[in-house]
Amino acid sequence: MCGIAGKLSSYLINDNNQAILESLAHRGPDAQSLWSEEGITLFHSRLSIIDPNERSNQPMIDYSGRYVLVFNGEIYNYRQLKNQLDYPWKTSSDSEVLLAWLIKYGTSKLDFLEGMFAFAFYDREQKSFILGRDRFGKKPLYIHEKEGRLSFASEIRVILEMHPEIRYTSYQQISNWLYWQTIPDNQTLLPEIKQLAPGSFLIFREGKTEQAEFSNWQNAEKNETEIRNEDIIQRLQSLVRSSVLKRLVSDVPFAAFLSGGVDSSIITAIASQELNNKLNTFTVSFDEEHFSEHKIAAEVAKRYNTNHHELRLKPIDFLTEIEIGLAATDHPSGDGLNTYVVSKYTRKAGFKMALSGIGGDEWFLGYDYFRTLDKWKKRKLFGRLKMFSGFFPFPYRKAIELSDVSNSLGAGAYAYQRMLFDRTTISSLLGLPEVNILPTNPIFPDTMSARSIQEWKYYTQPVLLRDTDQFSMAVGLELRAPFMDQDLVDFALSLSDSQKLGTRSKFLLIEAFKDMLPESVYNRPKQGFTLPWNDWMKADLQSFCFARIKNFEQRLDQKKIIPEWQKFVKGKSEIGWSRWWSLITLEHYLQSNKLLIKY
Repeated sequence: MCGIAGKLSSYLINDNNQAILESLAHRGPDAQSLWSEEGITLFHSRLSIIDPNERSNQPMIDYSGRYVLVFNGEIYNYRQLKNQLDYPWKTSSDSEVLLAWLIKYGTSKLDFLEGMFAFAFYDREQKSFILGRDRFGKKPLYIHEKEGRLSFASEIRVILEMHPEIRYTSYQQISNWLYWQTIPDNQTLLPEIKQLAPGSFLIFREGKTEQAEFSNWQNAEKNETEIRNEDIIQRLQSLVRSSVLKRLVSDVPFAAFLSGGVDSSIITAIASQELNNKLNTFTVSFDEEHFSEHKIAAEVAKRYNTNHHELRLKPIDFLTEIEIGLAATDHPSGDGLNTYVVSKYTRKAGFKMALSGIGGDEWFLGYDYFRTLDKWKKRKLFGRLKMFSGFFPFPYRKAIELSDVSNSLGAGAYAYQRMLFDRTTISSLLGLPEVNILPTNPIFPDTMSARSIQEWKYYTQPVLLRDTDQFSMAVGLELRAPFMDQDLVDFALSLSDSQKLGTRSKFLLIEAFKDMLPESVYNRPKQGFTLPWNDWMKADLQSFCFARIKNFEQRLDQKKIIPEWQKFVKGKSEIGWSRWWSLITLEHYLQSNKLLIKY
């Protein structure tokens, strides 16, 4: 796990290479280096996980001197790939295996790579670049392209270090972000910075680029399989166990996040069984007992004899961390600071890598959204009130919009359930333009698998996975996600609705692993890993929040925002804490990155 960057042009864009390298340092505190020739500069900041020896530092040049690689992530099947290559190995790293694989196959066999990755591979003889990104988009790769120049980096801030002239956003992008909690379609809040699409590669040669997919798993038709229930359980058990085992490969001590939920508990159980030494587990707890799952996490830890660490968090403790955590935000987030807090604690305890349960909800129907879409389809009355939505309070406006799209778009309406602010609020309260990034009908029928793919496309990948990366890498911690495994995902998507739905959330996953878990883990309502924001924002964090709400109102030149905020503090606002917090973090991001609004 590392940070990478590069700038490619006929002339140097910004010659302050040391500043660029330093802007990557938090992602890889173990080593920083660069390689440069003829207007090409590659940067690398290393977090040493596999083969920590300095011989595996990057940029990595092959034995002939022709090829150069910078790589961020992990290739889990690198040992199997290594056995297929004839190469004079100098290291035992997955980086060198990737280098040799690209030398031999170029872009033709990128789909053989299992892992999370973003890389840049340069051919000095052909003067051509290949950029690639993993199929699920677990590792970021941002790109700025203009007039035959290409710059790329693991973080937006690094590109801004190269190109201070593009430090701006637009009212349109702010509107889109407030609707989706992100900017879909591989866009960012900065109009001139895009993301390389997951599962794709880019070739840059002679000032021109071409892009193509190497993995189209989300676009391939999902043929449902006819499998007996007992065979499904056995297959699922085998795939989850295999996925966890792949992610235990490490040359440094590692840990697991244990929230007390189903997903993290399954990972803890399997990892503990497979390791000869004790697994270290980490959880966050609060004085506010109704927010905390620490007792259940402790029960799982005790059952599997883990070396368990619990961080007891109070509002005053969090207050001292909040600005540091927000400063780690590379792209604004309305959530994710919980990941920062537990990541910082885990890294401080001496661990460079940890396992995370992200993905279980997406592929095994853990969210209520998978079922509630069908209810919206039946509420046609709400849809008929569309023209009158401006007269209703916020919760009803969102309901009207959801009902309208669920009846007009069918399966394509699933993603709308993730909207943060409805369109009326964005225009009336905030005075922003109409949202212009909207999903349409998917190609395939409305199945639970199709909904899982929409969940990944509009929320998991652009929000959760991005936040997982930016907040863990802010403290130099690598997070691995066993449920984001291609074989496991392919199997989950091949199953019919009846095989996955069952009688409760994550029915199939629980059936497969309930014998390994305390009943308290799965026989209770789902509770997310959240912080008690509503209480904090009205007390300990109130002055911090108000200062940013005030700035945001002035930035948009609107007079309705502060009065509505004051209602929230008194418990009378129609807008809940999560939406207010999104406005606060957005404004903090705009301020700290000195972004102008150009249009």
